[in-house]
Amino acid sequence: MAKFEYSLFAADGRKRTGTVEATDLPDARRKLRSPGITVSDVRPFGTVRSRALRMPKIGQRFDHVRFIGNLAVLVTAGLTLDQSLRALRASASNQIERDRLDAMLERLSAGAAASSTFALIDGLPDDILALIASGEKTARLADVLSVIASDLERRKAHRKQLLDALLYPAFLLLMMLLAVGVVTFVLVPALEPIFQSSDRETPFLIAFLSMAGQLLSDPLFALVGGASFLLAVVTYALKAQAFSRWGTAILIKMPVFGPLIIKIALARYLQTLSLLLDNAVAMPEALALAAKACTVSIYRPRLSAMREAVISGRRLAEAFSESRLFPESIVSLTAVGDEVNKLAAVLANGSNIMRVEAQRTLDRLLSLLTPTITILLGLLVGGLVISVMTALLSVNELGAQ
Repeated sequence: MAKFEYSLFAADGRKRTGTVEATDLPDARRKLRSPGITVSDVRPFGTVRSRALRMPKIGQRFDHVRFIGNLAVLVTAGLTLDQSLRALRASASNQIERDRLDAMLERLSAGAAASSTFALIDGLPDDILALIASGEKTARLADVLSVIASDLERRKAHRKQLLDALLYPAFLLLMMLLAVGVVTFVLVPALEPIFQSSDRETPFLIAFLSMAGQLLSDPLFALVGGASFLLAVVTYALKAQAFSRWGTAILIKMPVFGPLIIKIALARYLQTLSLLLDNAVAMPEALALAAKACTVSIYRPRLSAMREAVISGRRLAEAFSESRLFPESIVSLTAVGDEVNKLAAVLANGSNIMRVEAQRTLDRLLSLLTPTITILLGLLVGGLVISVMTALLSVNELGAQ
């Protein structure tokens, strides 16, 4: 039997590669086919595809934000999902996009649901997949894709705004570290022998930087530090979810960042719940999907408990109040929306309120970040200058004696 190499997409959307023995190419494909598996490529073992001989292009990746936006335009224009994917496949700009679209088309042709097909896209949030599933069930996929495209564009714009705002503070931090490094490894070693050869006590900052420089220059420190870093990376890779929950639990207890993270997560939860209800998804299922998509994982049990309360006969506003997660203004809005049968619209409004509050808080933090780092940099450099000048004056006194 011949040996064949293959690449496929598993049910979780991850790409897998390996080898399989079969009589011929069709037999190899037949052996690889199974529920949830999408075969991307099968070829005789040792065959090198022409694109493997080319250097990979830097930055080549699957841009799911642009993909969803283009797909929403095509589906809204009247094309079926299959036709839209084929049109995007024909205009794909790199091989990664073509491979992913081929896998999506193959899974869709095999009769898979749209949500299962979109699960092949790496980095697509769970709430987006839930919305796609709801749009497919209610035959409103075009509307849902348009909403998803707008939401992803907004998230991308917020990330870009945050990165742009952090660029200058990051530059200041880099300059601060560079200044400390120059003083520690260049200036301090030149000054320290003068004090050691005299009876005068070495200034505290000079002694501290000297000790830090010796520690960082020790090969044993580099070995231990590298091993510790590698161990931390491996541990995080093996227990990423546990570390994520632990880190989130610490962040949400911090005075300023905690409320900000909570507001952003709850705003997204309300938006997801609003869109699901607006797409005629039943309340229990919508609550379950929205809770699963919550970005703060430690809040998911409390959000799931709200679903159980609603199933047992409690109103949504009462469940919100009992969870102690939402402010009173959101609880009151939810109660009014439930009374007038406009729950989806009211939840969307509540999401916008919390998002605006979070954005204001974030803007204030970013506006304070640059002057804070500038002041810290000034204090550090000023302290170094004073310490060095004191040391130089001491050197002059020693020379005068």
